[in-house]
Amino acid sequence: METNNHSKEGTEGTIVQIIGAVVDVRFPDKLPEIQNALRVTALGEGSREANIVLEVASHQGGGVVRTIAMNTTDGLRRGDKVTDTGAPMQAPVGIEVLGRIFNVLGEAIDNEPFDDTKVAHSPIHRAPPSFKEQSTKTEIFETGIKAIDLMTPFIKGGKVGLFGGAGV
Repeated sequence: METNNHSKEGTEGTIVQIIGAVVDVRFPDKLPEIQNALRVTALGEGSREANIVLEVASHQGGGVVRTIAMNTTDGLRRGDKVTDTGAPMQAPVGIEVLGRIFNVLGEAIDNEPFDDTKVAHSPIHRAPPSFKEQSTKTEIFETGIKAIDLMTPFIKGGKVGLFGGAGV
C-alpha cells in the first residue's frame, strides 16, 4: 500500500541549491505536488523584501524538489525558508481581465487599478476541454489588424507566429 507523501498548504522547506532560475528545495516531512506554487520571501533590491514564486518541476529524491523561479532569484540564499501554497499558480479569469496586461503570476502590469479579490482565478495547468466541448467547424480568428485579417487570416485553434512593428 502506497502512502501519500505529498504536502498540504503551509508545509515549509529550505533552499539547498540555486542555479540561475532553477532552485532546489528540501522538505523534511512531505513533498509538494508537481506544479504546486511555492513562496519564498527574500531580500531584493535596496534591502526590500521580494516575494518570489517557485513552481515545482520535479521530485529529486531525498526530500528535495527542483523548482523553476517565476521571477528573479536575486536575493535568494541557501537556507531561506520556502512555503508550499498547496495549489498550482493561478491566473485571474473572466470579463474583468479582457484588455488588461498580466505577468506570469497573474499580477496586473498595465499601471491600471485592479482588485484581484473580486475576480475568479483558475489554475494555469488544467485539463484540456473534452471533445464534446470543442468546435468542429473552422473559424477565423479576428485580430483586428486589417492587413492580417484580409491577407492572411488565422484559423482559431491553429498555431501561428506574428512579428510586427510600426508598419503592421
